[in-house]
Amino acid sequence: MFTSRMMMACGALALLGPGAMAEAPKLASVFTDHMVIQRDTPVRLFGTADPGAEFMVSLDAAATPVRAGRDGRWWTEFPGLSAGGPHEISLSAEGETVQAVEDVLAGDVFLCSGQSNMEYPLSRVTYAEREVAAADHPNIRLLQVEKALSLDPDTDLPGESAWAVTTPETAAEFSAVCYYTGRAISEAYDIPVGLINSSWGGSRIEPWIDGEIIGAVPDYADDVALLETYKTDRGAAAKAYSESWQQGWRDDPATGGTTPWENPEAGDWTPVPGTLRDWRTWGDAELTDHLGMVWHKLSFTLTAQQAAQAATIHIGAIDDTDMTWLNGTAIGTTFDWGGLRAYEVPASLLQTGENTLLVNAHNDYGEGGMNGPDAELRVAFEDGTNLSLAEGWMYRKVPAEVGAPKPAPWFTIKGYTMLHNAMVTPLDGLRLKGAIWYQGESNAGEGAAYEGLLDLLIQDWRAKFGDGLPVTVVQLPRYGALPTEAGEPGWGVIRESMRRVAAKDDGVGLAVTIDMGDPVDIHPPNKLAVAERVVCVMKALVYGEEDAAASGPVAASATREDDAIRIAFEGVEDGLETVSSDTVLGMELCEAGTCRFASAALDGEAVIIETGDAPVSEIRYCQGNSPLCNLFDGNGLPAGPFWIDVE
Repeated sequence: MFTSRMMMACGALALLGPGAMAEAPKLASVFTDHMVIQRDTPVRLFGTADPGAEFMVSLDAAATPVRAGRDGRWWTEFPGLSAGGPHEISLSAEGETVQAVEDVLAGDVFLCSGQSNMEYPLSRVTYAEREVAAADHPNIRLLQVEKALSLDPDTDLPGESAWAVTTPETAAEFSAVCYYTGRAISEAYDIPVGLINSSWGGSRIEPWIDGEIIGAVPDYADDVALLETYKTDRGAAAKAYSESWQQGWRDDPATGGTTPWENPEAGDWTPVPGTLRDWRTWGDAELTDHLGMVWHKLSFTLTAQQAAQAATIHIGAIDDTDMTWLNGTAIGTTFDWGGLRAYEVPASLLQTGENTLLVNAHNDYGEGGMNGPDAELRVAFEDGTNLSLAEGWMYRKVPAEVGAPKPAPWFTIKGYTMLHNAMVTPLDGLRLKGAIWYQGESNAGEGAAYEGLLDLLIQDWRAKFGDGLPVTVVQLPRYGALPTEAGEPGWGVIRESMRRVAAKDDGVGLAVTIDMGDPVDIHPPNKLAVAERVVCVMKALVYGEEDAAASGPVAASATREDDAIRIAFEGVEDGLETVSSDTVLGMELCEAGTCRFASAALDGEAVIIETGDAPVSEIRYCQGNSPLCNLFDGNGLPAGPFWIDVE
């Protein structure tokens, strides 16, 4: 449905006539040549004009008069179109055509969103050269939403975002999962398909959710309120965030109660060998595989003349997040993969004589830390002079057990609502057939909270694109360390959150991909296989094919039977089977939070675990970051990871 804001705006009419128009009316930026409009549902067209302006909106030969509201917004509807085309949309004022959108098809429209595995382009998949060359489909249209951020909801798509016919040139850098899914849907149902890819690698889920929706949840209200403060008073917002960061550090028992920004001389510090660069290359065995935080410290001396000036502290490129203090006062924080940092400081923070610069660098993945270059490590004074900060750095590793600091609400792809504002809001009002969400890697460390966040995202999408919008969630595949101990779920927590969202919402389907990952590559290139799983779900969820395989075997119940537990499954095709063993691997028996591995055997379309008289309250399957899971049905679909209570 249309949002209430837009309905109110379009319903309130001004008293201005067409003669007062300064600019021609126009369609919203999502309406461009080559687009696809959702078939078999009323065609909703919308856009902007001068307040009170009157004009005609046409869809092919049908036309209707429209008058813009007081805020300049307008909308109108035409009867639904059957699959096919082409069609033309046009606007005319005073008998003159002022805008025309041509080569419009009616078909099924899908939104694809998420982080890097959704963004992953066709040009990088397995057999990419062949796949790109074959991407010539006049009935499949692509809308690549350019990456952008906005503190407030935008009405226009960012940059040059526009619909395009699928060709090798337009498909090469388009989402592979989205493209493969759309191709399969178009072929299966012989219809045009419109694909909208709005994704950003590394993004968390929070930036994709409407600020009003997530801000109404108590757990996130303070952060969203702080983002509002940031819009009007960045200094006050930065001060509040730094205090929160410092308190979080104090509250973490793994920090040992230290406060390096207050007492930088305490503790053991080691000279940085050579120039600042990726800490894995320093020759320190404790940093070779370290992901997390490292403190960096530098002391430098200023003259009285230098200390009397305002200055900008340049600390070079950092991957990926820094929190920086000067003489015990926080002066800035940034999230950016290798972006240069420069923080302005007043003269009151500078001291004649010795000054101490302290940088906490946090890295999630790959190379990390402060990376220079030397020319970008300096104090730039108000009078145009510079003091180098390239030499004399010391460092201290932060134990891996210390929790990652909570991102600032305004961090680009780790904060709140800014991706939604720029890359989703301009689509508001379109009607969609369905949506695909492939994200979670960046939230995996807080997997228990993901269930509620995913609920909010789906609520938001349904408010914008239609009540009951079917959403397919791609469950995270295996990646990272192979599990060696029971009771260490790792990424299993976020997979469980995804499973629970799908289990309680008939309009959400789960594409299980646990068997498609790579322990050492977070971006496995076989996206065709992922899309095939998505299509299985969508045929059942979106198109109502009752006999279509969906999520594979789904654990329905776990029941105590004397000295054993029977796990019954639903959604099984051609029976259950195990791979590379006659037992089911990866089953865990849990009681009061303690788990142990257990042998399990097949019994028809159920799994039996012998337990003896040991108490068991929960069964977990296929846990850990990169588990080996061998339970499938005869159709080749895996039983996904699950937690289930024992009845």
